[in-house]
Amino acid sequence: MNEVGKEYGDNQLDGLVPPSKSSGILEVEDDDSSFAQYAPTKPQKSLLFYVATVQAFIIIYRTEVMLGSILAICIGIAFSSSYHSHHKTFNPFEAAHIFHDYTSVTSMYDLSLGSIDHWCLRGDDNSCRCEDPLVPMSKRSSHKWDQQHTENIKVAQAALMKMFSNNNPWNNYEGYQANYDDEWIEGGDDDWVWGEGSRFGADDYGYDPNEMLGDYDYEDDGYGIPVESPPDGAGRKLGDDEGLDVVFVGDSITEQRQGTAMGKPHDDYTGIKEVFDKTFIRDKGGDFSGIAMGIAGDTSNNLLWRLLNGEMPNGLSPKAWWVGIGINDLSMKGCSEEVVLLGILRVVEEIQAAHPSDIIVINSLLPVQRNLAGLLEHFGKHHEDVALKKKEKNLLEEEMSEKRGHIDFWPSIVSINEKLKKFAASHPGVKFFNADSIFVEERQDGKYMKLDLFNDPVHPNLVGHKKWNSAIKKRLHEILKDGN
Repeated sequence: MNEVGKEYGDNQLDGLVPPSKSSGILEVEDDDSSFAQYAPTKPQKSLLFYVATVQAFIIIYRTEVMLGSILAICIGIAFSSSYHSHHKTFNPFEAAHIFHDYTSVTSMYDLSLGSIDHWCLRGDDNSCRCEDPLVPMSKRSSHKWDQQHTENIKVAQAALMKMFSNNNPWNNYEGYQANYDDEWIEGGDDDWVWGEGSRFGADDYGYDPNEMLGDYDYEDDGYGIPVESPPDGAGRKLGDDEGLDVVFVGDSITEQRQGTAMGKPHDDYTGIKEVFDKTFIRDKGGDFSGIAMGIAGDTSNNLLWRLLNGEMPNGLSPKAWWVGIGINDLSMKGCSEEVVLLGILRVVEEIQAAHPSDIIVINSLLPVQRNLAGLLEHFGKHHEDVALKKKEKNLLEEEMSEKRGHIDFWPSIVSINEKLKKFAASHPGVKFFNADSIFVEERQDGKYMKLDLFNDPVHPNLVGHKKWNSAIKKRLHEILKDGN
């Protein structure tokens, strides 16, 4: 055995391998420390190894890597766009700015749709319900609207009748019947509203009740008998002490002054009517002689249609027209700032064309509440972000009309009012009345609505109308005194 071992060199391993404690059976001892000192050590992987591994992976799976990279870039762009769309960094007042200059407009024919960049407030042309602001538009499909329009015509007719009855030259004319009414509104012939001098026999404008209001056959209906012309000095516009001072035309805010909402008496507006009457009706103690004609929900082209169809009859020529329209174009229709501006200017130009010697006062658009605090504009270094976070908290649904868009209107209102003010400054017969001093207050951190002056997010309450009427009265005295 020893010879065999020597033959194969086993004698050289003596002392290197420990002898087994058991013969014939291979057992593994718990203590492997004797083998640990001979176990090979793991090589240290350097940075170069990992770089080479990545490079090899890219080479082998280059198509998959390229497609994955493109997908990751697209997802990143999508998330970035979504983030910025909800966290605007631009100034909302700059976004609402109207760049086109309308100060050179001198008639309705100077107004054009070609300058409109976008029709809708959100910056597109399809997310709103805007009609052409330059075209008259009725709402006669609504029975309530048609009824209120008829009531407004009666108000205009009564004011015109009073103007004639108080004008001495006409009273001295034997052909004039001061209290005559041929009941055109009730369905007969009342051509005096449209026919120049028809009350004195020159009645050549026939009215067909089957035609739409304002359509005429322009043929002699045989109603009038030609008579001599009225005496010299008898005109449509009355003297300084006898005439109609002011006519208010507009939407629901104007209709509040009539004590109604869409033609129906409204309890909350009864006091508002009384305050208006005591300020603008001489017979009730007012400083002026005035009337109000409004319809809830009207836009500028609705008002334009009304003026052309009975609410601005020939002869109704007050010293001042007070125009309050446009907020429904913005908040209910969602029209862009420029579309709203064009609609208001179209109304102004129509009145001015019919009554070039009358003064037209454009009332500023009133603020609209968009959050519980009444915040309109925040001051400070990060005013855009702070204002946005506060404004995104809309009023509760039950407190906000579903007809009005739940977005911030104040930057748009500021932009429109600035353009209206600039337009008025360039036209001697047009004035601008800014109501912000009444309904907006400036605090340390920003501008806020005076919520105690409003019934709801849009309409002033009784106290608001009292303060507003006082300011209007003061301004009217200035305008009617020296025309400035």
